[in-house]
Amino acid sequence: MHLMLQPMKFHSGVQLRLHNPRMDRIWLYPPSYIYHQSIIRSRGCAGDRAFPMTDDILARIRRLVGTVSREQLRYVECFVGDRVALFIPSVGPCFYAVTPDHAHPGYSFFLTFDDETRIAAEGKIITSKPGLVLAVDPDAVHHELAADEPPRYIGIFIERNFFVRQLFIYPDIPDEPFAFRSFPPGPELISLLKDFMNEAEAGLPGRDTLLEAVGTRIAHSLIRAAFAFPPMSDRLGARLEIHRAVEYLHGHYAEKVTVAVLARIAAMSPSHFSRTFRRETGHPPLDYLIRLRLQKGRLLLRAGDDTITTIALKCGFASPSHFTACHQRHFGISPSEYQKKIG
Repeated sequence: MHLMLQPMKFHSGVQLRLHNPRMDRIWLYPPSYIYHQSIIRSRGCAGDRAFPMTDDILARIRRLVGTVSREQLRYVECFVGDRVALFIPSVGPCFYAVTPDHAHPGYSFFLTFDDETRIAAEGKIITSKPGLVLAVDPDAVHHELAADEPPRYIGIFIERNFFVRQLFIYPDIPDEPFAFRSFPPGPELISLLKDFMNEAEAGLPGRDTLLEAVGTRIAHSLIRAAFAFPPMSDRLGARLEIHRAVEYLHGHYAEKVTVAVLARIAAMSPSHFSRTFRRETGHPPLDYLIRLRLQKGRLLLRAGDDTITTIALKCGFASPSHFTACHQRHFGISPSEYQKKIG
């Protein structure tokens, strides 16, 4: 039985896209695995309400992650429940993750998007594998190695005693640590992460109760996948060709991208690609790209380190006026008004 009651000696995607009738938002996504959708409410992106984060939210994060600060999470999207939390570095790294030789009080699992995330632990370098989950035990000393590009993963943090109680339900699980082991996720995990993000953002009555329920399902999904229980049927039928194109967009959103280029990546004709992409994502390819650039731009506006001109160029807009026009059209306010609103 895998109980881990005593202290024991971490992070890093598929990208999803979720749909909300009011507005939508693009999230990180693991290549050739599952295409995930995420939402944005009419008030703006998740970060609008996360920063400045409340003392209660920060206290919840620290119970799961450790002595992290608001500043260290400035580039990280946070979806926080009482026992489970999700973290996605978006336009920059988690500065706590690169702190040398730190550890987390809870269990952590990292659904990786690429092979660029590297972790130093137990005297070796562990490199992420796209589409797999990397498991880290509580109190396991490690740190993420800094890279030129932001890491691409969804970090799933689960309170230690809560996770142990879920493990108790499976009497045949061996009593051994995860020890930075990787495993393929169950096909239901992406949908559960989507539900958790949606509920965390909604802020509706019953939020904590529902986050606990979905968090419990996330824990069981990870346990069943880690110990090779029979998988649930795959309900996510997104096409691998479109996954490749979406993955390309997330890595090249600041560059000039055409439908012809994306169609070649997906090995389709441009017309067939455009129809398939819209069916899978809900948006034409270039509209999806604009939304992705806007999401990245709003995160940089929130961070407050760059001018609007610099942000526009970093995110692939032709000019600051193009960025402003797109932002105004999609969100109803200009970038400068948005900065004043969150300042």
